[in-house]
Amino acid sequence: MTQSIVRVHLAFPCPFPASSRWLTLEELRTFERITAPQRRHDWLAGRRAAKELIRKYFHEQTGQELALSQIEILNDVNGAPYADLPSWPPSRVGEGLGERFCISIAHSAGHGLAGLAPHGSIGVDLQRIRPVRSDLAERVLTDHERVQLAHGFTEQESEGLLVFWALKEATIKAQRTRPAPALREIAVRLTEPGHAEISVRTQRLKAQWGRWREFVWAWALG
Repeated sequence: MTQSIVRVHLAFPCPFPASSRWLTLEELRTFERITAPQRRHDWLAGRRAAKELIRKYFHEQTGQELALSQIEILNDVNGAPYADLPSWPPSRVGEGLGERFCISIAHSAGHGLAGLAPHGSIGVDLQRIRPVRSDLAERVLTDHERVQLAHGFTEQESEGLLVFWALKEATIKAQRTRPAPALREIAVRLTEPGHAEISVRTQRLKAQWGRWREFVWAWALG
């Protein structure tokens, strides 16, 4: 999906890939350090979604095709992902495509989600719809958000809570700083259906959310 005004691209959730041969050597080293089977499953799905998205964007911008193994996704000192890949025809000497956009990755229940923004800082989140703890609203939502939850998600409280949770997690990823804000520091205002405005510390972010099969997805752009 593409949001044309803010130029955000989302790859639809990508199921667990059958092979890891598309990983670079450094990515394979990271993968081999993950021991929990579900975590390995999710990590691969998220990386695959991001690489497919970056390959599509690279082709749109340059007309060139990349193999997934030519795209390397690493993490910065704060744990945020970034892409290292071949240079496109540069506007400035030495500038590569990976320095021209921001990416974010999420995963849930074996599916991966990736977001890409050529301008600004993006965060994405993906949550499988499921029952949640009864005290979650009190722990993570502001009073105003609880009013929105009651009015906007009648008889769908668990799904509504996960919408707010996903929007707040996406906001934390878009911040790309440490220490991360607490969930109750992040104020979400749902506007028109599928859209939200978010305030955190001194920042204002645009956001969108939606449902795909049994998942809630969200992105936030700073």
